[in-house]
Amino acid sequence: MPKERILIVEDETNIASSIKGILADEGYEVTATGDGLDALEQIQADPPDLLVLDIWLPGMDGIEVLKTVKTYHPEIEVLVMSGHATIDTAVQATKLGAFDFIEKPFTLDHLTQSVENVFKQKKKKSGPSHQDILQKLELPLGFEAMVEVKKAIKNNTRNNKPVLVLGEKGTGKEFIAQAIHSQSRKADRPFIKLNCAVRQMQDIQNHLFLPRSKGRASTRQSSRAAGKAVFLRNVDALSKGLQDKLAAYFSADTEKKQELKLEFIPDRLFASSSEDLEALAAAGRFNPDLLEIFRESTLDVPPLREYCLNIPTMIKDYFEQNSPKTGGSLPEIEPEVIDALCNYSWPENIKELKTVLDKALVSSLARGKITLQDLPSRIRKLRSASSSAPAIGLSERPPETSPNRYPQRTLKRSVVLCGSGLHSGIKTGLILQPLPPGSGIIFGDISSGQTIPARLENVQSTDYSTCLKKGSAAVGTIEHIMACLHMYRITNLLIKIGDEAPVMDGSAKDFCQLIEDGEFEDQDDYYDAIVIDRPYSFGGENGKPGITVEPCDTFKVSYHMEYPAPIGVLDHTFEYRGHESFKKEIAPARTFGFMEDVAQLTKMGFASGGKLDNFILLGDGKVLNTQLRFPDEFARHKILDIIGDFYLLGRPIQGHIRAYKSGHTQNIGLMKTFSSARLGSVA
Repeated sequence: MPKERILIVEDETNIASSIKGILADEGYEVTATGDGLDALEQIQADPPDLLVLDIWLPGMDGIEVLKTVKTYHPEIEVLVMSGHATIDTAVQATKLGAFDFIEKPFTLDHLTQSVENVFKQKKKKSGPSHQDILQKLELPLGFEAMVEVKKAIKNNTRNNKPVLVLGEKGTGKEFIAQAIHSQSRKADRPFIKLNCAVRQMQDIQNHLFLPRSKGRASTRQSSRAAGKAVFLRNVDALSKGLQDKLAAYFSADTEKKQELKLEFIPDRLFASSSEDLEALAAAGRFNPDLLEIFRESTLDVPPLREYCLNIPTMIKDYFEQNSPKTGGSLPEIEPEVIDALCNYSWPENIKELKTVLDKALVSSLARGKITLQDLPSRIRKLRSASSSAPAIGLSERPPETSPNRYPQRTLKRSVVLCGSGLHSGIKTGLILQPLPPGSGIIFGDISSGQTIPARLENVQSTDYSTCLKKGSAAVGTIEHIMACLHMYRITNLLIKIGDEAPVMDGSAKDFCQLIEDGEFEDQDDYYDAIVIDRPYSFGGENGKPGITVEPCDTFKVSYHMEYPAPIGVLDHTFEYRGHESFKKEIAPARTFGFMEDVAQLTKMGFASGGKLDNFILLGDGKVLNTQLRFPDEFARHKILDIIGDFYLLGRPIQGHIRAYKSGHTQNIGLMKTFSSARLGSVA
């Protein structure tokens, strides 16, 4: 008898092992992972029946995992657990679709009862309606245009024959199979999805067949196994033995079926493949009899390029569905964007279109308009090749004639990092996602989805760290990640974050590694560096903190500090010679503070729950908690802050910054002075 499958997502190994053991003893099939992204990969490959999810993870935030699962796999139930949650967190998780919220520590009975309640409720639920599937699954776009497929779906709801859905990757084969099931007379039966490319064959067999005892399966086994529809994804990867058994079962008449040593479990069988099964059968790699059995009820899903004239309508439908993300208003779409999308070949079909539209929506929020810059370069390049018009974002002057012009840059893939906030002490996460050229650096709230462009105009406060705010969204302690983006010349990136960036060990070296893990890549548009044309200054009167910037052939930052012991008088100058120089000389320098600063932070409501090992603690004329990484580490860290703050200008700088005892307030003040004089505005 196939067991209900449970995936545990918990980063504390001892807790995960305990839960796994408890649920395995209860008869469930249990796997575990400690990383949110890994969990999503496992779910995408082979969805479980239940997800037991911790809120705080060393990868993607648990709330973000929950949102993603409920968007693309609404049929998976989720139990959320946490030992540090608030009522707001529990309410938010429930609103996002969590079945229940379990507070740690919990009892054995509480856990097992919650899991039991999930599966009791799943059995009571009727199957999803066809309209529900269209609204909730990943691939509703373009479905109305597939007239022949819609007709085939209707025809196949009237019988109980095995169904084979063929089509390229991303065409919505699973969506089609579920649509047939949801409109059939047995729509109330569970729809079990098995990925033949990753599942063990014995496990798949357990879902398909029961051994007969003395020529007949036991009544108890049969009653427990009946009443399910099974969907075999990537049926071409099914073992030869199971292909032969399926062919033998469906080829036999009633009398011969009784003679077989196996009894077929599912009420109905669905299968899908992106491969040419005719060619595989001719090559002896797929059972030809099984292919013939499927032939009577095979659906071919057309690729998106065959009905690309419907793309404008599909785009309109998509943005209407996602209007809550834009505050109810639909973004303006330039005609060139529609042309480019209609002329692209879409090798990954509707799934790829949805991904492109998702990213375009995020990158266009600040402008309210979608332009060619919001599309991936692979799509824009095709249009550029067929048009004499210059590509969006390119200057009239070729880049080789402009010594201060450089290619825009983003990451090749999304990466995640998790740690605690320095000033709040609360565990927080950070996700970096690539954006198209011209997008800029954008912070996004993990929970609400609201965005804040990393611009000078959005600076809210400079007490202890630089904080941004736009509308109701706010984010703090951004200077370290911004410094890394500045020095790695990353110009287009979405940073999904909580209220505060994770501070890690108080330096920026983990952010450097994160960027390198994501592998930065140059894009086909360019930017001009900000070249300082004359001296600009802020503060510095009568020995007070001040900062200036003056012309220079490179980028330099000099910092002079005069602090009480053990810091004393320190000077350091950093000259940019590529990101490696920054990674080696500046990124490892940690945040520091005196004992009285810690007391003040606590008094102000900061550092509640924070640790004292993620910054250099000073008191009684000495360093109290660590060894310095550099003799002048304090001055180097001040330079780190300056580099991060100055990237709020939106582009790298060519000039020499000289700072005298300055902090975030002076840094922001100088940038506003420069922007007002040079650009005529703060932005």
